[in-house]
Amino acid sequence: MGAKLTLTVSRMEGASNAKCRLWRLRLFVDGKPVKSKRFHGTYGQAKAAGDDFKAAYAETMRLSGYDPDMTFAEYAERWLQRRRDSGSFENQTLIRDEARVDGLCKVLGGVKVCDITRPRAIDALTEIKAGAVGGREIMNSTLINYHTALKQIMDEAERDELIARSPMSKVKPPKTDAEPKAALPFDRYIEIRDRLASMHDDSHAVGMALIAMTGMRRSEVVALDWKDDAGTGIRVDESVENRTGLKKKPKSPSGRRTIPMSAKARELLDSWRREQAAQLSLLGIEQTPDTPVLTNAKGERLSGEMLYVWWKTRREKMFGTTCTVHEMRHTFLTYLAKSGDTFALKRIAGWSKIAMADTYVHADDEADRDAVSVMELREERYRTGTKEPQRKAAHDDAKQPGGSESPQVLQHIEA
Repeated sequence: MGAKLTLTVSRMEGASNAKCRLWRLRLFVDGKPVKSKRFHGTYGQAKAAGDDFKAAYAETMRLSGYDPDMTFAEYAERWLQRRRDSGSFENQTLIRDEARVDGLCKVLGGVKVCDITRPRAIDALTEIKAGAVGGREIMNSTLINYHTALKQIMDEAERDELIARSPMSKVKPPKTDAEPKAALPFDRYIEIRDRLASMHDDSHAVGMALIAMTGMRRSEVVALDWKDDAGTGIRVDESVENRTGLKKKPKSPSGRRTIPMSAKARELLDSWRREQAAQLSLLGIEQTPDTPVLTNAKGERLSGEMLYVWWKTRREKMFGTTCTVHEMRHTFLTYLAKSGDTFALKRIAGWSKIAMADTYVHADDEADRDAVSVMELREERYRTGTKEPQRKAAHDDAKQPGGSESPQVLQHIEA
């Protein structure tokens, strides 16, 4: 049975139709409002405009295959297919989308799209929070992902004119309850970093040491091949998707960069290269420029997941810390920030915007005191007439060809 489309024309001013010049045209499908607009003119003109409005919407319904009984599960699958067909999303993103839609369908799958109201959406998220998907209560930081997916789907339904307005426009995302990222104390950072570097016969330890020494992301360090070793730096122009194991290009041009290496990082990489060549030869594999820098026991590329598991199962017993893989990157960037060169920090971190520093760089009381001391020194120089050093020249000297930073930028965090 086809959907019934009706129109109403109502006054927005005046005491009678004859005196009114502002009208609201409203369309209903099976008695439910789907679209409205204002019209200026006489009553006769408003009725004629309403008929055109209704005809245009009826054609939209016909072309889009509008079904007033379409369930959330059916429409969510259409939304997923559009994302697959667009070619604009990475495989890893699509896999996450499918998992979130699967969870949402457990609580909303059989509900008609047009019947999903704000209270129903809130109830659905509450059910998911309580364990409707995985059988146990989830954190808000995970629930946020379901909120995002539901909002995207219902907003798309509004654009498709299946509903008059997305109920998610007034559903606030849950507040995150994830523990804030923290940087290691400097002495502990140096101790753990050097301990990792001493284990230069273990691919996992080398990977963690490189993250601690360069601030690379886990997905970036496992994507490195020996051809990316640029001598004084490491070229980063790819990462590995954790779920699929496929290589991908950076999301933004800023992700493609050359990170300068400190003397300790250079020594570690040279030692590991020799050790890896010996390990691979025992497997009958020749080390070449295309060989992954980090390899597993079979001589294949080490996965980001295996690096994560290795660190998680050893960090407390072997290193006496609960620092996560990503917090190791945070720690490096926190102390790198003390160099005072904001743009060097942005380039080395691979950020598209320096505002990312608000998320990744953590408070450091000593650095705060140093910053105040610098201001006091500048004031003293001003009062005494002492000439300030030319910082621009020093900054220019720190630059290398190709836009990368000199290893001097990293010297301040060397032990």
